Amino acid sequence: MSRQLSKPVMIGLAASTAALFGGACSHEQTVTRTDPAPVAHTEAPQRPKSPPPAETPVAVAPKGADDDVIFFDFDSSLLRNEARPVLQKIAAEVRGKDKELRVEGNCDELGTVEYNLALGDHRARAAKDYLVHLGVPAKRIEVVSYGSQRPKFSGHDDDARAKNRRDDFVLR
Repeated sequence: MSRQLSKPVMIGLAASTAALFGGACSHEQTVTRTDPAPVAHTEAPQRPKSPPPAETPVAVAPKGADDDVIFFDFDSSLLRNEARPVLQKIAAEVRGKDKELRVEGNCDELGTVEYNLALGDHRARAAKDYLVHLGVPAKRIEVVSYGSQRPKFSGHDDDARAKNRRDDFVLR
């Protein structure tokens, strides 16, 4: 048994369906979108493919004037265990003198300029936070990031890159 609907009922069904599903209407609708603030897209650097070494090389701070250097793992701002004694020594020096300290964050050449500047800043701030934890007044520590702009070691191999992923400390 087929039931036929009257014209007003059909128009009402069509209008309610259109309202529910955003269908076509007799007038044009304007939708205003607000886009979020632009975000700088930084991508993590891609590590070059090379065969894994037999042993993981450990970057050792050069002896002499550069004893006050700590090193970081690839794409990381976490302090290594071997960084803590260096930071403790620096904290003792700074606490004993009325001087200021500049922590300079550095990266290897992999990654974009923006990414490396941000990573260098994270590395320098990690060292600063640890020094503050050790009793150095935060107002006496300046943080600077050079990203990959100041490599200390030339070369484009893993050893040179590992030595350029570092924080330098300058007493002023």
